Amino acid sequence: MKSIRIILLAIFCIHFCYGQRSLFNQKYLDLAQDFKLNPQKVEQLRSEGKLTIFNQEKHKTKLAADLLNARVGKSKKYDRGFYKGQYKIIAKEEITHHRVRYIFINKNKFEDQETFQKYLKKVRGLVDNTEFKSVAMQYSMDYKKRVGGDSGWFKKGKTHPVFFEEVTRADVLADEVFEFEIAENNWYYIAKKTHAKMDILEALVLDTKEK
Repeated sequence: MKSIRIILLAIFCIHFCYGQRSLFNQKYLDLAQDFKLNPQKVEQLRSEGKLTIFNQEKHKTKLAADLLNARVGKSKKYDRGFYKGQYKIIAKEEITHHRVRYIFINKNKFEDQETFQKYLKKVRGLVDNTEFKSVAMQYSMDYKKRVGGDSGWFKKGKTHPVFFEEVTRADVLADEVFEFEIAENNWYYIAKKTHAKMDILEALVLDTKEK
């Protein structure tokens, strides 16, 4: 019985902390728009192999550097032992990315509005008097709490459209703390603008394996 309780508690904790894991893994990405390709061309490429994006800021391996530095149309062969294949550079673009820190509060976790408001008031008070990163590590309710609510670099299409619209508003100043909600999901945010937007080089690569 004790082991069952421990397992149930672990499941609850995982759901509590990672219930919003999809925030930066949405399906709004438009490869045709990002890389200035015909949508039919994108579908054709998908039928030929796997399309992967290499990002200059996120991917620091030698392979990523080689692909990002290669000319469009160039291919790089590889041998994995069990199979062989090649990467082909389909397109390269500098795409605008954004970065913020945020505290996620899942309103679905509270019994009523009053309990939520008490929690929100406590977090607001700490944000006013404590380093934002530290507050996020203690009180945010998703997996980004481990890095103090740092979103990492993201672009339009890689996050919820409401989140993107709110954190990229032109009237939000550097280091400003602001709040918003994604009402359809009962997701509430306290966010801080920590970085200016930046154009980051990305390469769209087709990975095909030899039959």
